[in-house]
Amino acid sequence: MYGVKRGIKAPGEFGFADMTGLALAGATGIIAAIIADYRQKGEAAALFKINEWVVEFASLAGFTEIPLWMVIAGLTAVGAGSVFYFQPLTRQGAFAQGFGLLAVLLTMTPPNLASGVQGFNDNLVDLSSIEAAREAALQPRVSNASFQPGEARVIQAQARSEAAKYDVHLEITFPEGLKGNPSSMIRRGTLRGRLHNEDTDETFNLFLVTEGATVRRDGDTLKFHVGVPARSESARLWVRFEAEGYAIEEQSAEATLGQTLEWNIEMTPSNTPLFMQRLGKSYWF
Repeated sequence: MYGVKRGIKAPGEFGFADMTGLALAGATGIIAAIIADYRQKGEAAALFKINEWVVEFASLAGFTEIPLWMVIAGLTAVGAGSVFYFQPLTRQGAFAQGFGLLAVLLTMTPPNLASGVQGFNDNLVDLSSIEAAREAALQPRVSNASFQPGEARVIQAQARSEAAKYDVHLEITFPEGLKGNPSSMIRRGTLRGRLHNEDTDETFNLFLVTEGATVRRDGDTLKFHVGVPARSESARLWVRFEAEGYAIEEQSAEATLGQTLEWNIEMTPSNTPLFMQRLGKSYWF
């Protein structure tokens, strides 16, 4: 309580020190909610999705590098400023208000999930169908019963193009070796990898393997053979890789249908803890 020998003060009696204390309590509630969400959800924490949204919005004004710490600072400022609107009477109330405010925001934000990487089957790729599929997408949709021979061929070409994939051979090398068993590191959140297709705006979890993709360890190298769904002849792909004992690596490369992308990345050793590196990283995918 703020009043000395007077009990709880009325909102109009609060001084500068009182409001500062309330604001700090509200901000602390926000930080507590952020930590709880991060510890519970890890890579899927809503905080990363909020960072993605902030970068997308800021890019309209020409800003594309919005690190995670700026997002946390902004959310903390919202918690501190909310006390002037809700006017809690105690620091406990301000803390609970900040915690609850962010809890609602995080509940409304979808988890930062990514699809599993797929295998590559060159029998499914029909390069000549790309243009046919693009033209077919511009035509009115018709029922199966009304297909004419020509229309059936177009729809068939579109179906084949939807199965087209970029063939990606990705090798991640760790000069000083991994700091533990990969499976254990993934569970602890100290080993993460994502692949992003800039053309389709799709993001894939490199350690969530589906439909024939292969991930294997060869000494100090992790090797991935995956297929990335394609909708055009070429696209820029991005990879972000995080591992304990190494600097977070983010690189891009151009993938082309019908050609194998041989992508080799060598991680750089680092003594900076991963959570500190993540604070300075912009998570736009």
